[in-house]
Amino acid sequence: MDTNDALNSRENSSEDETGSDEDKDDIAHLKEELSEIPFCDLEALKHKVGSKRYNKAIHGLFEKEGSSSKLQKRENRNRPREMSSKKQVPRLRQVIPVKKRMNRDPRFDELSGHFNQEKFDKAYSFLTDIKANEKKQLQKELQKTKQPERKQQLESLLKRMEQQEAAKKTAEAKRQTEKQRKKSELELVKQGKRPFYLKKSDKRKLELAEKFKKLKSSGKLDQYLKKKGKNVASKERKKMPQRRVVET
Repeated sequence: MDTNDALNSRENSSEDETGSDEDKDDIAHLKEELSEIPFCDLEALKHKVGSKRYNKAIHGLFEKEGSSSKLQKRENRNRPREMSSKKQVPRLRQVIPVKKRMNRDPRFDELSGHFNQEKFDKAYSFLTDIKANEKKQLQKELQKTKQPERKQQLESLLKRMEQQEAAKKTAEAKRQTEKQRKKSELELVKQGKRPFYLKKSDKRKLELAEKFKKLKSSGKLDQYLKKKGKNVASKERKKMPQRRVVET
């Protein structure tokens, strides 16, 4: 059987769509015949029939055999799969699967538990004593220093510390008030009353009422109202349109 007959029979067999045993025997027989043909005859055949027709007949034989599931299996599943040389390999190819690293913020993650202010204050209660000692040292240094810049810096630090202490006391008072309200509400629920939940606006009104009561008892209500009025007037003044200057 010459090379032309082998090529024609290969093209006829490639047109069949069935994968029966007869086709497999024909492919094996054609492979044996092609292996016996000298390389110089194959090159002459390639120039004679054209490279396109030659590649379709010769390489198509091995592609059909390589498409079987037996050759697609890997000996070791941890090894990368063998890619075809006829397809362009992507530049960024993931050879070994790597788990994506997830960053976790403990402040917003449920795995870290829920924040409890009382437990936090109890665990870090030693910071209160440290801040108190620092405040005393700053006050002593303020009395001794004579440099205007350092004096201004110390006054600013002390003022900030006093504001932090006042804010902490206010937050603690709010928590205690809310805790007491929930406790009394729970007692009423145990007695048979339906549970009642305050809105944020109602909570704000109660907080303001409690704040005004404390300011009135301490005699600082008038001072607070004056300061509040100045802030409101300043905001309203910023909203007003500025007077235009007409050039003459």
